[in-house]
Amino acid sequence: MIIPALVLGSQQSGSTMRMTRTMMLETLRQDYIRTAWSKGLSERVVVIRHAMKNALIPVVTMVGGGIPALVGGSVIIEYIFNLPGMGRLMIDALNGRDYR
Repeated sequence: MIIPALVLGSQQSGSTMRMTRTMMLETLRQDYIRTAWSKGLSERVVVIRHAMKNALIPVVTMVGGGIPALVGGSVIIEYIFNLPGMGRLMIDALNGRDYR
């Protein structure tokens, strides 16, 4: 189960990490973050409460757009490694013409 999980997980991990880093750096340069630091809030509070909330909005949107690729990849991975799962169930339903 480790190899199929690595294959599916590594499919979008690079772009997700790059987008997260870019958005965090961009958010940390905003005026409201500098204001929070100047108020004396700790770095942890500033990053988690203020920056992370706003930085993750485009990241979640990007990950949501990649869900069809993840489902398609799971179909292929399940057939290659002969695993039972939702991908195999979907293909079996399509082959059996079970469209409902």
